[in-house]
Amino acid sequence: MTREDALAELNATWKYRYDTEQYLSRDFWTIMKEPPYEGDCEDYALTLLWLMNDKSMWKFWWSLITYKAQMRRVITRNDGGHVVLKIGNSYCDNWTKEFVTWDVMSELGHKKNWWFYTPLDVAVKMVVGRIKRSIDSFLENKK
Repeated sequence: MTREDALAELNATWKYRYDTEQYLSRDFWTIMKEPPYEGDCEDYALTLLWLMNDKSMWKFWWSLITYKAQMRRVITRNDGGHVVLKIGNSYCDNWTKEFVTWDVMSELGHKKNWWFYTPLDVAVKMVVGRIKRSIDSFLENKK
């Protein structure tokens, strides 16, 4: 899927939802596989990359492993943590909803951070969220 088609599909139904509201968890990284697409900044970035890779987990991970794509941590104008997708010299997040230069991100108040999430970081964050969600669900059913 082209970058433009992936953006159009994601943005058509995108709605921001806090992890604490949606998953009752402070940090839950997931790929939203079906519309309506609802999540936060890292969910937006992960889902966009997945859509751009033809909804293939193999291609998704290959993009991250080869560093064709990166999940980058930035600091917002309110000093909050935020995740953007970087491909080449272009950046995209749930604020811009399109690929832009760093100058545009900077105009939004984003500050570069040296940190980027390695493929292992991304995998761990996705797995830990799922495990925590399963445990919480199990404990809730025990009540």
